[in-house]
Amino acid sequence: MEKGKFQAEKGKAKISNREASNKKSAKQKSASLSRLWPVFAAVAGVLVLVVGILLLTKNGRNKPDATNNTLSTVELEGMPRADVEKRFTELDMLIRQNDLVLTLNPELKQGAGTEDPLVLTIPKEISDVHLDQVQLTADLNEGVGREGEGVDSFLIDPREYLRIDEDALRARIDEFVEEYGTEYADSSVKLEDAPAEDKPSEDDPADSDAPPRKTMTIQVGTVGRELDAGEIYKAVTEAYAVALVAEEPEAAMQPSMTYALSLPEPVDVETLWKRFCKDPVEPELDTATGEVTDGKDGYGFDREELEAALEAAEPGQEIQVTLGVLKPELDADELRESLFKDILGEAHTTHTNIYNRTVNLKLACAAIDGTIILPGEVFSFNKVVGQRTEEKGYKEAIAYVGGGESKPEIGGGVCQVASSIYYSVLQADLKTVEREPHMFLVDYVPYGMDATIYWGYLDFKFENSSPYPIKIEASVHDGKVHIILYGTEWKDYTLELSYEVLSKEDWQTVEKEVPNDGTYRNGEVLVTPYTGYKVATFKTVKDKTTGKEEKIQITTSRYKKRDKVVAKVVDDNPTEPPTEPTQPTQPPTEPTQPPTEPPTEPTQPPTEPPTEPTEPPTEPPTEPPPQPTDPEPTEEEGG
Repeated sequence: MEKGKFQAEKGKAKISNREASNKKSAKQKSASLSRLWPVFAAVAGVLVLVVGILLLTKNGRNKPDATNNTLSTVELEGMPRADVEKRFTELDMLIRQNDLVLTLNPELKQGAGTEDPLVLTIPKEISDVHLDQVQLTADLNEGVGREGEGVDSFLIDPREYLRIDEDALRARIDEFVEEYGTEYADSSVKLEDAPAEDKPSEDDPADSDAPPRKTMTIQVGTVGRELDAGEIYKAVTEAYAVALVAEEPEAAMQPSMTYALSLPEPVDVETLWKRFCKDPVEPELDTATGEVTDGKDGYGFDREELEAALEAAEPGQEIQVTLGVLKPELDADELRESLFKDILGEAHTTHTNIYNRTVNLKLACAAIDGTIILPGEVFSFNKVVGQRTEEKGYKEAIAYVGGGESKPEIGGGVCQVASSIYYSVLQADLKTVEREPHMFLVDYVPYGMDATIYWGYLDFKFENSSPYPIKIEASVHDGKVHIILYGTEWKDYTLELSYEVLSKEDWQTVEKEVPNDGTYRNGEVLVTPYTGYKVATFKTVKDKTTGKEEKIQITTSRYKKRDKVVAKVVDDNPTEPPTEPTQPTQPPTEPTQPPTEPPTEPTQPPTEPPTEPTEPPTEPPTEPPPQPTDPEPTEEEGG
């Protein structure tokens, strides 16, 4: 160790006392004088510091943090008088020119959570901290700290000359403790009868059966902070002293400590509500009967008002709220008048006059008629209608099977009911959850606005995305399937549906050889054709207030083509078939009930046709226009 310097030692302040230093030779001490001052010069360079207080207390309270226990200090050794005086001047400047700032970190004693640290600032003007250099000069003149007779080497501890305005410092600490040192108190709640002026009048028949009004008084708890002014004062003075011998004085002058923190349990509004109150019962719609049940009064307080009061409350503040009758938000009579008063969407689609198919349509509509869908609920066609079976009375009717072949199936034709509902849902602008178009184009709804279903494979689902219940009215009469969606109009816009044909694929005539056994005639149509289409469905919404319009695409539907198959009798003398029209009067009608096996690739787009797509009409027709190249389909193939 070289003499005349401060040597760093981690975690302790090893300070040689005068007796120990006097044992060292004057020669050893003088050799180190010229090498001491670089360290002092570095210390003096710290002119403006953000500093704090180190608190060293007992019994585990107001304990300093671990980081402040490991400050590096220096070993004090002898030096010439001139160097001692210079060193004292620099240290005096260091502690005079910087405030001391103490950070107090909370150490939770009771409750949950925590709070931000407290900060105590000791301005240099208040503490009047300095080194008494007048006394130093007097001591040096008397030879105090001299390490040998006639030797110019002094071992002087700067902490012995530390001076602080004790009264001003204690006053500042007392002020801080008074402001932040608080006594713990838990929150309390008391329920009493309301004052007479708040009670309902005995002459008021409307309130005669109401429960008595109560006043709930809440005493907000106070935070407990255990701050000891004496311990803080001791720590402040020790922090100044440590700074005089610290390797890093700025760290010594910005210490931290802990204090015991007790937090009261917060007042929980939901707990109070469950303890003293009862929710009002809103009038409800019975989805089985369609009737609205009456609501019931509740009892309690305004939750939002109490939450706001607690949020703004000071510790220890008293809050009062009144408990009384709470009415349901909805009025049963108004609800009855508002429900199902508007037609949100409707479809009246013509069906073919085939007995079995009509029976199936009626059975499906009967299962759906009167169904109520609450806001957010999802309607499933298969769930409501159920499996179409002979036991339920369903008949065989033409449906499409895999590969596009048509054949009788139990429940054939009920897709028309699903399509009619989908068309109504589009008008109502409700959310479609699941929908697939038919294999081939149908003629009872506009292009791209149909839906096919198949038990166990394909379903049609939509969500009641309106804020009110919806009721479906479904029936079959006068040669049509009738679907009406009743609800409460909520939209601030109007809506129009339209479609565009994006592409078209023409069918071809294909000959199929058949034996000349009298069963077929040459040229007889074995399979009726369908033109393939790719169709985009749109909705145009118009704001009722501004009149602004926006066209939005809803979906894209693809319909396969099916070639016309004619018989080719393998004989030299075929019987000529009757003349067949090449132009259909209407587009083909499609069966709606899938076969035992689901259709092959219901969404597979057709190959692009050689011709350009046709222009869509300005408004969607109730019935799609006839397909100019298709022959008239048989009645059984209507979907």
